Amino acid sequence: MKTNLAPAKSASSADWLARGFPGPPLLVSTFVPETFPAIVRVLNPLVGAAGRKLSWTAVAQELDLPLNGAAVGDRLCQNYRAKTGEKINVDFGTLDYQVASALAEVLSRHTTTPDKCFFAAWAGYSDIRDDLAGAPVVILPPEREMYLLEGPIEAATESVDEHHSRRSLRWWPADQTWCVGNDLYADSVYVAGSTECVSALVEDPVWKPS
Repeated sequence: MKTNLAPAKSASSADWLARGFPGPPLLVSTFVPETFPAIVRVLNPLVGAAGRKLSWTAVAQELDLPLNGAAVGDRLCQNYRAKTGEKINVDFGTLDYQVASALAEVLSRHTTTPDKCFFAAWAGYSDIRDDLAGAPVVILPPEREMYLLEGPIEAATESVDEHHSRRSLRWWPADQTWCVGNDLYADSVYVAGSTECVSALVEDPVWKPS
């Protein structure tokens, strides 16, 4: 299988994201720099029996709850099971393939360097791919040791582990026009960029409830 991810040539490509972490709680600024004019939260689907995917919107509507910026995936899952009897889960520390693909498609139009992007994967994974394990290690908030990788924007959909279950936690283009931020214990991902970039993400039909 052809792969696009490769170890970055230099750890310095992540210098602009390295900054002190004052400690809990985790804030949006933990995942993406506050210097961008706009930020949007993107939600992984919730997963039910036999891999059935449910949107947060659909689950919130079933529970007759508002879906706002304070929504927590675990709480929605617990409330949904209590009402319907179906156990659903939220993935932490990764991105659903379709979410990553949709993000990459839009973000590719808002950078001059779609063929040169950087990706960060947690160095603590025991099953990290052998071809990535020799990558430079950088420290990114909240004090995570991360392998620094590079590749075209399409590499955002590529798994970093041997079990094909995890994708890069952070990614950004070489021209630093936007930044995608996730964490080991985050149930969603944040994207920071220009107003035009974030508006394009929000307005993309792929996010509209079916």
